[in-house]
Amino acid sequence: MTQPQLSFDGDPNGAAYEQWREQFCRQVANVDFVPVGEGRVHRTIAPAILPRLRLSASFGTPMSFVSLGTNDELVITMSPNSALRGAMGKRPLEVAAGDITIGDPSIKGAQITQLAYGNFQTALLPRKALLRACPNAEDLIARSISGANPITSMFLRYYDLAHAHADKLAPAELDAVSQHLFDLAVLMLGARGDAAEEAQLRGLAAARFEALKSDILAQLDSPALSLSDLAAAHRISPRSIQLLFERAGITYSGFVLEQRLLRAERLLRNPAMRSRKIIEIAHLAGFHDVSYFHRAFRRRFGATPDDVRKLAGEAE
Repeated sequence: MTQPQLSFDGDPNGAAYEQWREQFCRQVANVDFVPVGEGRVHRTIAPAILPRLRLSASFGTPMSFVSLGTNDELVITMSPNSALRGAMGKRPLEVAAGDITIGDPSIKGAQITQLAYGNFQTALLPRKALLRACPNAEDLIARSISGANPITSMFLRYYDLAHAHADKLAPAELDAVSQHLFDLAVLMLGARGDAAEEAQLRGLAAARFEALKSDILAQLDSPALSLSDLAAAHRISPRSIQLLFERAGITYSGFVLEQRLLRAERLLRNPAMRSRKIIEIAHLAGFHDVSYFHRAFRRRFGATPDDVRKLAGEAE
């Protein structure tokens, strides 16, 4: 049996579009895709299946997504580039670009329209599990949830990480990431009591840890990178950051040093960096004490920076 294609680029009036619409949109996604406006249709779709939820990130021309009423999940929907408009049964839906809404695909004919070219992302969550953790979730259907809310921002960042790396994770890792994303979803929707406490301990901590590591990696070459500045940017205490790293089996300073050394080692092996001096490589990796860099590098890799560069050149 031929696998249905995930994406489409072409004339929406021809047989090819109708085939894609039937074989993928209606039969696989359980959603009808209706073009908005005139001209060529482009839609690139990248799904990611996790143990507790299903993610779908797509990109393309304006489109209406109309439910066939055969799916009993609840769907978190967002578009960073476009306003969304539509209706969930009798509930009208108006969402600004960058904000979030909850859709109910069990309602036949429920629809969400992406009004401008750009990204359209969804996370489908099992209704029963979501309502156990967040009994008010159905009250939020078709309402707008601010993307600027700190928990929502954490959810969006973790969504991107989960979607990007889902196919590279071992089953146990994938299960943990799925649980963390589900926990962030219920916190974002207003979980209370024991469910909120469990979600805080699991999902929020994991997402915050990933956000911290991402920000550290983005600033590795900066002499201004400091624990206190990082804590201020994330609105938590320096000790809280240290505890997050300690729970992962490493210290904050140990993580920063390891990442700087790994970056230096990659730069030394890069043929395009062959003409750069060792002191420049050290600075690019965030080391501003060159003597310390040489000692730490040799302790980590059992060789000097010059040795690593020479070995890389000989291997070419």
